[in-house]
Amino acid sequence: RGLAYGKKGDTDRAITDFNKAIRLDPEYANAFATRGNAYANKGDNDRAIADFNEAIRLDPKSSLARSNRGVAYGNKGDYDRAIADYSEAIRLNPQYQWWAYRNRGYIFLYSGSLARAQADFKQASDLDPNDAYSALWLDLAERRSGLTGRLKDAVSRLDMTKWPAPVVSLYL
Repeated sequence: RGLAYGKKGDTDRAITDFNKAIRLDPEYANAFATRGNAYANKGDNDRAIADFNEAIRLDPKSSLARSNRGVAYGNKGDYDRAIADYSEAIRLNPQYQWWAYRNRGYIFLYSGSLARAQADFKQASDLDPNDAYSALWLDLAERRSGLTGRLKDAVSRLDMTKWPAPVVSLYL
């Protein structure tokens, strides 16, 4: 139910339900991870990180908890820890972690590591060829590096009827 409240944007009720789930089963890693997401959505990155830490302690192979903790660290400007978490999430589950590649790509782009950003956005795009965001960010990293972007090549795979199609069109 906490997930449903979270999807509806009722973060406080979601947190209340996650609290109940944790009281019922304090060893349930996913309850900590989902409550961490709720705290992150509220902008409380410190509490989010604490919950992700507990989720990882309970389930050390949780690539999702590491990736989400990376988001919280990135929001705090702690890019080294964010990169470490994204890298570990990728190591734990390389084929399913397209968003970890994309998120790590953002950090590399923001910190000026353009070649590393391009590599991560390319990997994210390869893992999910229909993801318009990965294609768009890859194009931006390529252009910032003085290269010709490949966004035009990606358009045939993208759904140009939904967001961020207007942004893709603008960059084309």
